[in-house]
Amino acid sequence: MTDKLSFACERLRGISGLKVHKNQSLAAWTSFKAGGPADLLVLPSTRDSLIELKKTCVSEGWPLTIIGRGSNILISDQGIRGITAILSPALGSIRSCDQTLICEAGASLYEIAARAARLGLSGFEFACGIPGSVGGAILMNAGAFEGSMADLVLRTSYLDSDGELAELTGDQHDFSYRHSFFSENPQAIILETEIQLKQEPATLIYDRMADFARRRYQKQPLASLTAGSAFRRPEGHYAGKLISEAGMKGYTRGRAGVSDLHAGFIVNHGGATAREIGQVFADVRRAVYEREGILLEPEVRLVGEWEDDPFTIG
Repeated sequence: MTDKLSFACERLRGISGLKVHKNQSLAAWTSFKAGGPADLLVLPSTRDSLIELKKTCVSEGWPLTIIGRGSNILISDQGIRGITAILSPALGSIRSCDQTLICEAGASLYEIAARAARLGLSGFEFACGIPGSVGGAILMNAGAFEGSMADLVLRTSYLDSDGELAELTGDQHDFSYRHSFFSENPQAIILETEIQLKQEPATLIYDRMADFARRRYQKQPLASLTAGSAFRRPEGHYAGKLISEAGMKGYTRGRAGVSDLHAGFIVNHGGATAREIGQVFADVRRAVYEREGILLEPEVRLVGEWEDDPFTIG
């Protein structure tokens, strides 16, 4: 295995615009601040280096995992085998064209919202407080305050499973609640997306963003180590309300637990392992299921080498 990693490391270091690190901890790259190492962590600084990386991994049969800003994932304590690529922030350019913004996958949602506001373009305010990159937001059709990516995305260019350039437009994105074409095709790599906005006085846009920020500050544990909303909204219910009613708000297990501010958020109180965090997910799911007969579906994605699914309730 060591010889294979050394060969892969040298091979990838030959790609211009690609930084390569062996056995690199990934905890710092995630909002949970938990998880093990990547066999090889690579940081592409140009689109060409990302494309060559993908094609090389395809030709060599090396597994490739893509991470944006690590805000909606839980990485295993064993880490990630093969190659792990971080797209942010180098691949995060934003440019405007009339009433659209063209954003590389690594662009942060906050930066896109700020750029749109400066240009007097409305429609992206809902995302101003969502941590993460636009690539990840498209993959999961992120949304808040009655807005979502599905409302805005015109087209998305990506690399398919063979590393070839491809594009989706309109309904081809297959958006639905926390779902997209890309959630069904995890080997695809989003490169760039174009979002349609509308002209509006900047003062109104900033007022709306301030209102959303105030509401988040009052209700969400923004200063805590979380991965955002822990569970999808069950039809006809709210996950946070169900968790509170099951007596799990403020619940603690080891160094992880449920936020005492908003029960829909699972928190790393400091130094928690990925397994400990996963156990809290399972405990919450079990409590809600036993009380309501509703099995909450995690919104956080598992990444890396897991011996079993830590979210299962048995």
